[in-house]
Amino acid sequence: MKMSSLSSIYTQLLYTNYKVNNSLKDLQTQYVTGNRINSAVDDSAGLAVSERLKSIMNSFNTDTQVLNDAHSIAQVIDGTYENVSDMLQDMRTLAVKYQSSTTSTLDKNTIQTQLVSLQNQINEQISNITFNNKKITTDSVNGKLSLSSYGDVVKVADSSSLQMNSTSITLEAKVNLKSFNSGTLYDDRALVIGKDGNYYLTVNSTGNVGIYKYGSAPGGYRESVGKITLGQDTTISGVFDGTTAKIYINGKLDSTFTLKSAGYNDREADASIGLEDNNKFQRQLDGTIDDIRIYDRALSDTEVSNNYSGNVARDHLMGEWLFNDADSTAYDTSGNNNYGTLMGNAKIQATTNPSMSFGSGSGKLDMNFSTLTLNKLGIQDLSQVPSDIVERLDRAINLVTVQRSKAGAYENTINYRISNNDKMAAIYQESIDNIVKANIGNVSSELTKAEIQQTTVTKLLKQVQDTEKNNLDTLLSIFNR
Repeated sequence: MKMSSLSSIYTQLLYTNYKVNNSLKDLQTQYVTGNRINSAVDDSAGLAVSERLKSIMNSFNTDTQVLNDAHSIAQVIDGTYENVSDMLQDMRTLAVKYQSSTTSTLDKNTIQTQLVSLQNQINEQISNITFNNKKITTDSVNGKLSLSSYGDVVKVADSSSLQMNSTSITLEAKVNLKSFNSGTLYDDRALVIGKDGNYYLTVNSTGNVGIYKYGSAPGGYRESVGKITLGQDTTISGVFDGTTAKIYINGKLDSTFTLKSAGYNDREADASIGLEDNNKFQRQLDGTIDDIRIYDRALSDTEVSNNYSGNVARDHLMGEWLFNDADSTAYDTSGNNNYGTLMGNAKIQATTNPSMSFGSGSGKLDMNFSTLTLNKLGIQDLSQVPSDIVERLDRAINLVTVQRSKAGAYENTINYRISNNDKMAAIYQESIDNIVKANIGNVSSELTKAEIQQTTVTKLLKQVQDTEKNNLDTLLSIFNR
């Protein structure tokens, strides 16, 4: 064979060997990693698509990790309030025994000691609920009740503390109205707070403050001379003191009325804040309400003025709603636990956002849990066991149940979100695998072929090298003769 031919064959074999080695290297990498694409060199377009899909998939996985923390927080709240509920149930059992006519004074003293002990345990549970050493309940925010559409209302269940069994009562609130009502028969005024058919604090369609008490004569509303101004915070107060009724605006006496009859004791009915809705009236307030208080006595001129200035009277305060908890519950801070439930689009408008946020963008989850206190539960002072202790404990149990239900609702939402994230992440992972992953069976087969090719090429190279060496030896022997 000519030398030039051998050289050409050798060059071709070297190139073939180069290609076979590169192919073998790629196949070995695919076999080890399980991926068809291990770098941009393998498939730049496929790598770009897979990286974009991986970014989307990672966002679902990251969201799940964040939601797991949110789920743990909701579980901590639920677990804590479950313990509190159990202790409140124990207190209720003791309270029933305390009120039994067969319980001796000595036994009552023992029961009171047990009640105080449980009260202290509850306070320890609710005062500092933490997750990862961070408090997860909000103490207080500067808020007010916002009402903007028909059906926005806060409903407060009837209780003995809200039933006025005397001829004296004081109602007060701070309002800021966007508009007055139309003045029709059904919509003649806006309700600030009222107890169906018993007592009302209102603003009529021309801005006058109106007050009413069941059984007072002559019948109907007493209305102020002065008017409130739209868009301005205005504190309004109504006082019934026997056969005298008074209206105050911003702490100053506006009107005094002499009544023929002082009125009757209350009938059982729930209280409403912001809306009177029945067959006769549809009195919706449009604006904000804050600092609502109800007393079962008549405040003096000085006390009304002091309340307006911030020095609030606490004696015989039966209900107080300050709306300083950004929650779906309107807590009563009078100590009587007459908490209300926000309905419709009613919301507490706060100057700061107390919510814990998890995630970002459209997938962000906001959670907020207000700090429960002994005052909100209505069991702050047990130095004397209140006559309505069982009723208070029933409301406290209900209030804790509301918070547990809220935590449970968050857990359900989070579980759904996590499940959906897992499904979406799996879908994207499958798409990525279809682009990136190698068919190991095919790779194994191709790897075997490449190894055989490498062996064959190596042998051929050696044969060519041996042939060239023999030819060179022959030529050298001829020249050396």
